[in-house]
Amino acid sequence: MILLFLRPVLFGLAIAAAVIAGNRTDSFWIGLLTFLIASGVGRTLRRLVRGRTRAAVRAALWAAAATGFVVLFDDIGLPKWEAALLAFVCAGLTKSAVAAVLLPRYRLMRLEEWGLPGPDDIVEGRWTEKESR
Repeated sequence: MILLFLRPVLFGLAIAAAVIAGNRTDSFWIGLLTFLIASGVGRTLRRLVRGRTRAAVRAALWAAAATGFVVLFDDIGLPKWEAALLAFVCAGLTKSAVAAVLLPRYRLMRLEEWGLPGPDDIVEGRWTEKESR
């Protein structure tokens, strides 16, 4: 029953966090990034509740990286909109790099396992010869 209300509650908390952060920093962009980070944390929590730990770690990587990068870029004196946009991009790159190194890879399926003909299968077809003119 609690899982039914988890998504709307976390969405409301993400909106509240975005409004509070945006008001405190006087920046729409920081508020928007805060909303995205809070949504990522909510996604992580939902995946943990459902028992999907690998997906939860993957979602938590982006939220943690974005938080760290926006604090770093704001502290070094970048304008708030630049800090937010740069943190968004850098967090995506960081998540992909860290997930590729630390998380186990998904097992790729071969074409034969999907029912598609592979490179060594014989595909029957119609052979027609062109008439020479």
